Amino acid sequence: MLLRPSIFGGSWINGENAGSRYANLDYWPENSNENIGARGASDDPFTTRREPRPRRSSSTVGTAVYAQLTGWSARSSGFGEHMTGSGKAGSSGNAVETRDRQSGAIIMGKKYRNLIGKITADANMRHAFRRTTLGKRLTTGFLEFNEFSILNLEDLSQAMRDGTYRPGQPHNFKIFDPKERMISALPFEDRVAQHALCAVIEPIFQATLLPRTFACRPGKGTHAAATALQADMRRLTHDAEPLYILKTDFSRYFASIEHGALWRLIEAKISCRATLRLIETMLPRDGIGLPIGNLLSQIFANIYGGVVDRHLQQELGERYWYRYMDDIVVLGQSSEHLRKVRASIEELSRERLGLRFSKWSIQPVSRGANFVGYRIWPTHKLLRRDSVARAKRKIRAYRAGGEHQRLEKFLAAWVGHAKWADSRNLLKSLNVHERSVHHAAHR
Repeated sequence: MLLRPSIFGGSWINGENAGSRYANLDYWPENSNENIGARGASDDPFTTRREPRPRRSSSTVGTAVYAQLTGWSARSSGFGEHMTGSGKAGSSGNAVETRDRQSGAIIMGKKYRNLIGKITADANMRHAFRRTTLGKRLTTGFLEFNEFSILNLEDLSQAMRDGTYRPGQPHNFKIFDPKERMISALPFEDRVAQHALCAVIEPIFQATLLPRTFACRPGKGTHAAATALQADMRRLTHDAEPLYILKTDFSRYFASIEHGALWRLIEAKISCRATLRLIETMLPRDGIGLPIGNLLSQIFANIYGGVVDRHLQQELGERYWYRYMDDIVVLGQSSEHLRKVRASIEELSRERLGLRFSKWSIQPVSRGANFVGYRIWPTHKLLRRDSVARAKRKIRAYRAGGEHQRLEKFLAAWVGHAKWADSRNLLKSLNVHERSVHHAAHR
């Protein structure tokens, strides 16, 4: 008898049926046996039945009829990651995630229920506490909360579950660099609550954002936005065709967000009443504006702008657009076309979101794109002029005042930002080098 290796299962001595290429894939999961290579008994089906499965007939005809009615087949299985409870929402009504085993994409349910248990779970609360303590271990709020951290976390989670949680009074202060802004700093306990909430709801809302949204997302950010924009500029100017850039900026974005419109987006994804009640303590249903400085505002401000993203890509059919929070860039082959795009998104933003542009411009690619802190051309990137001016002013002030530690921290962050541009000559003129930030700070 010919022996074949069973790479993905199967029998070593099963002749022509051995090995993954000769596996029998037409068995029911509970009837899986040693002849099956690619189909294991423990694998979940690719799609899950919504109704409780009736008793299966022992006949082949009954099996075929049931597979036809439910759309389920053992042949749909793949070799991807096995996820417990994968599939669509079952009879319990709980929306869960599924993973496409071939593409690796996350398929989200339309709405999510029963989230409060995950939010207030012990493991999630401890993780939220650890996230909140980063950089805060010398603050009064941390020291007070940490003294009885286990009891405080238990009390906080209980209050979040039963609806008695009420946020404390935030500490508001202004910053003036690069422009005047009001920052709202929450008490330590409220930051723990927001971290616990966002750890559960953030992946739900992140899945609704399109790939060309770069703000506050894992694997994205300013550098990814600048790189993607420059790559498309190079591709579109490769054949020397004309290219124009539409740049828009919303006026007072966080302060102009309407709570009513935002709550419609929230309730489109979450139907857990306890979770909605918890969110309502942090974000009232009526009013305008989100406070700058807390985690929940970043997530909600990002999904608020997602309405414009879907309008650009799905309704206008634009392929080359980029958004970083309230800054939007669109590439087009003609200025007339970009004027129509601007008018369309301006009308949508005004009527549906209550937003208006503070400034906008349409210019040829030879002028470059001013986006995410860089001036971007197909051939090179430079830092923005106001960014360089602020950096020079801070470096002079820190060196004159002998504040070497603050200068070292600033240079470490700023040089990390500057190295993504063509800034070698600039750093040399400032006596700053990436490999010698510590020495440059003490000059």
